[in-house]
Amino acid sequence: MKPGQMWKFHGNLNRIIDMDAAGVGANAIAGVFQDNGININANDVRSLLKANEQLTRKALPKTEAQKLIQQVDIGGFEPV
Repeated sequence: MKPGQMWKFHGNLNRIIDMDAAGVGANAIAGVFQDNGININANDVRSLLKANEQLTRKALPKTEAQKLIQQVDIGGFEPV
């Protein structure tokens, strides 16, 4: 992801978090994004909120990601 994309993603996620904290429902949040040309739905909003909660608790070590990438590169990983 390029820096400009990261900033937009982070900004949009912050807007979702802000609206959720203010008690706005997932359908309404998705609607305001759709009204502004950003095609997400209520399930996307819920997923982002859940992922944000988990992904901000702990960082996955880069070495763990690198190990999996290496396994895929050498054919040692078979997705189901």
